[in-house]
Amino acid sequence: MKKLVIAIMGSILFSQCQTAKQKSVKVEDEPVAFSLDNINTDVDACDNFYSYSIGNWQKMNPVPPTEGRWMSFNILAEDNRDKIQAILDEALTANRPAKGSDLQLIQDFYKSALDTATRNEKSFEALLPILEDIDQITDIADLNTTFARLRKSRVSTPIAMYVGVDDENSSSHIVNASQSGLTLGDKSYYLKSEEKFVAIRQKYTEHIDAIFQLAHIYIPEAGNRILALETQLAEISWDRKDLRDADKTYNKMAVEEFDNMLSDIDIQSILKVMNLDAAGELIVGPVSYYEQLDKLIPEVPIDDWKLYLKWHVFASFSAHINDEFERKNFEFFSTEMQGVKEMRSRKERILRTVDGNLGNPLGKLFVEKHFPKESKVYMTNLIENLRSAYKESIENLTWMGDETKEKAKKKLASFTYKIGYPDEWKDYSSITIEPDNYLQNLLNVAEFSFNEMTSKLGKPVDKKEWHMSPQTVNAYYNRSGNEIVFPAGILQPPFFHPSFDDAINYGGIGAVIGHEFTHGFDDQGAKYDWDGNKNDWWTAEDKERFNALTKLLADQYSSYEVLPGEFVNGEMTLGENIADLGGLTLAYMALENVMKNKKDPKIDGFTWNQRFFLGWANVWKGNITDEALRNRILTDPHSPGEQRVIGPLVNLPQFEEAFGCKEGLMYKPEKERIKIW
Repeated sequence: MKKLVIAIMGSILFSQCQTAKQKSVKVEDEPVAFSLDNINTDVDACDNFYSYSIGNWQKMNPVPPTEGRWMSFNILAEDNRDKIQAILDEALTANRPAKGSDLQLIQDFYKSALDTATRNEKSFEALLPILEDIDQITDIADLNTTFARLRKSRVSTPIAMYVGVDDENSSSHIVNASQSGLTLGDKSYYLKSEEKFVAIRQKYTEHIDAIFQLAHIYIPEAGNRILALETQLAEISWDRKDLRDADKTYNKMAVEEFDNMLSDIDIQSILKVMNLDAAGELIVGPVSYYEQLDKLIPEVPIDDWKLYLKWHVFASFSAHINDEFERKNFEFFSTEMQGVKEMRSRKERILRTVDGNLGNPLGKLFVEKHFPKESKVYMTNLIENLRSAYKESIENLTWMGDETKEKAKKKLASFTYKIGYPDEWKDYSSITIEPDNYLQNLLNVAEFSFNEMTSKLGKPVDKKEWHMSPQTVNAYYNRSGNEIVFPAGILQPPFFHPSFDDAINYGGIGAVIGHEFTHGFDDQGAKYDWDGNKNDWWTAEDKERFNALTKLLADQYSSYEVLPGEFVNGEMTLGENIADLGGLTLAYMALENVMKNKKDPKIDGFTWNQRFFLGWANVWKGNITDEALRNRILTDPHSPGEQRVIGPLVNLPQFEEAFGCKEGLMYKPEKERIKIW
């Protein structure tokens, strides 16, 4: 799992949801660059630009009952899923395709998901071998090997081993060890004493007990015992701000050395079960976590470990076992944790599952139908314009010395990019997918992904590999590849359309491009060189000045109160906030260069300068439940949408000039403005 986190560390946003209850206009029918209906003229742009620019949209678009939040991304994701749904419907009626073909995999997976009766009857059977394996645990040695086997089925345990790129040798793969095993996602849910967290923990134990009853496993105090164990894991787990620190989490050592550090965690046995016994070295992220976990393992009764592991099997698959399990799973993880009131339709849930498991085969069909070639040409020009602006910005920095500037420009020149979809598609033909065995199909896809991951050990890094499916509404920066990637799914309104005026496109997808470029120079990306290797290329003086500036930005965001008494975590979100500030700055510079030779007729009464910022606000418009917002500020490295809009703008003199701000929330005196890139 952490390999994926590293690969998309610079993603512009987070995963999106959809609903069939709130339809959007098809982007290919009537693309609208920016609707004046979004604007709330009762709010002054200089008091709160977010409320001004999209305040009316917020009034007209409450969070649907099937969602925890509702944003422009959700609408675009829904449009994409409508297209995917058409592909699925077409696949369902296709003549019997060849076994192992993309169409066969899609058709049979979809059939198995649609067959609710068979799913309800048979799916639990697919878990029986896993549960029986857990029952066979008699000692700590068995526990170690079971930890390893469960990884093949995407079941979370306290030990997370994966194959990723070596941060100091970007052409090579290496085994990594990280932390895992908390069902609630973040240690805060286990350790905070506020009433709302106490209430969530109580609901959690009740939910666990209900799931075990559905499974006909009757164990006294199951929920309380599992909560107690996970709380112990939370106490030794690292904070997210520390986990994102590339220096703290890069601890390379020989497998034998790491194994000898630990008494009850048998690293070599775990690696052997995972087919990774050829590894001579590995990178340990949170070393102290493993040292304390090693002490914890023998202190916890084996029966409690077995109970914990069975729970994690159910936590991983409850949404797919049968209607009763799925409903209980929704009531806790969606309603209690995210504030979602209604379950999506069965058809919608099926689509999301098929897309989540066969995203690349579906993506191949998606781009054939829905990705115009002119979008790729436009994006190429935008990227190069942003690169030129970044070079100009580096040259004009007043806080950076010439020696570091030359190396920064070298890294910038070395950036590569991918647009739309892969040049080469992965072969999924070895996966066994049957039309009447839904949950087993999920397990087979999980095992395929696991084997694909472990097979990379000892092989050179494939620079052509993508870490998102083409239909994904997202983008990312890959440190080890020093590359920025823009799937076809995001290259649509409100981010981009060939018919939009330049100001809206640069405020949308242009700022996204700048955001991803800047991830190469954020507080963690700046630790990597032009070859994608973790390598200190800074002078000591420039690094000190850079760190001082990033500290100011972290403090700025930490001052934003998003719920009563709850604030943005400026340290955890620092990388994304640097990227937003840098991306918007660079996109504006690039647009200035474009507009030098153009007349500036107003559009809908706004200058190009103003429309640029309206375009930025437009892509972050949204509403969110309190529950989902609380979860985001605890677990998400991105700031909430409102803070993503206003946070960078208060530091940009161009915004002040565009809207004539001399006071208000959006105004900062020049000496207080933060400029990093």
